[in-house]
Amino acid sequence: MKNLNPILATLFVVTSSSLFAQHSGNVNSEDALRKEASGNYNYQNPNQYHNRDVPTIQTTYSNENEMVISIKGIYNEKATAQKAVFSVLQVGKTAEEVTDLMDNRLNTVMNEMKSFNAEIEVITDMISFVPMYDYEVTKKIFNPKTYNEKPSGFELKKNLIIKFKNTNDLNKIMSICAKQEIYDLAKVDYVTSNLDHIRDVLQLKASEEYKQMLTNYSAIMNTDLFKKEKTLVEGYSTLYPMESYKAYTAYSQAAINFSPDSQVNNIRKNSTQFYDAALAKSHTFVVNADITEPTIQIFYDLTIRIKLKEDQLPKNTIIRNNRYYIITATGDIKPLIL
Repeated sequence: MKNLNPILATLFVVTSSSLFAQHSGNVNSEDALRKEASGNYNYQNPNQYHNRDVPTIQTTYSNENEMVISIKGIYNEKATAQKAVFSVLQVGKTAEEVTDLMDNRLNTVMNEMKSFNAEIEVITDMISFVPMYDYEVTKKIFNPKTYNEKPSGFELKKNLIIKFKNTNDLNKIMSICAKQEIYDLAKVDYVTSNLDHIRDVLQLKASEEYKQMLTNYSAIMNTDLFKKEKTLVEGYSTLYPMESYKAYTAYSQAAINFSPDSQVNNIRKNSTQFYDAALAKSHTFVVNADITEPTIQIFYDLTIRIKLKEDQLPKNTIIRNNRYYIITATGDIKPLIL
């Protein structure tokens, strides 16, 4: 058979829609390949190169009547604790056997957790305890075969809830659970006890940004905006790490000139997830921007409307619309024009 000298081309297919970093991983590898491939192309065709237009985000706008200032902030908060929830299934022939087997597995996990770190809290949550059935065939003289349910065992389901503070402890926790054939990690909840403090920090930071902006705009517009009438709207929202994971599929496939009688077998492509936090580019400020691990993100929005056009009459002026009438000799009532 004649040996081929194949030219391999790697194609990465992604299903995630967010493109945001130069070193962004496989999720953006298709776009990264286009960037690398464009180097020689731009060198050979210098007139084809154009600077990319990046749209700006409007934070302030005004007209003759009012000015609107929008301030947005993010606070990245490390979880003060995390709760891992494992789903545990046990089956057996009798109710006593099922409960004994389940208790042995869970007690072993609890004891090992206590030995590893006494601060880790472990509790169990009862989900279901139901019998299981099989079918047996019953033959009767005057009737055809019938199938009747027959109890064959019991099924017990519990959730194992483990609360821990150190993120890296999850590796050891999973190892301890795996020894007891507990593999199903249902979810990991992130908990913080600092929400009140975080809101105060965001509000204070937004207030400082607002005062600085108002000082600058007052100088630009040659008017004291601090004395203008204002209205405001503020709001908070929270995004937990479990809500920020995105799924994508990435795979490499060789492009080769196969012979007509060749058989090509495509392998199963891997699907995975990655943590995709909200970006700072659409916000005025970010607190704790350099945290590496997945964080709880608290968002703060402040919108201030400043009334630029003053009323013609002074504030709190009382307007009276008095009308005067006269009564004629014949008894008619006519308005008196003053």
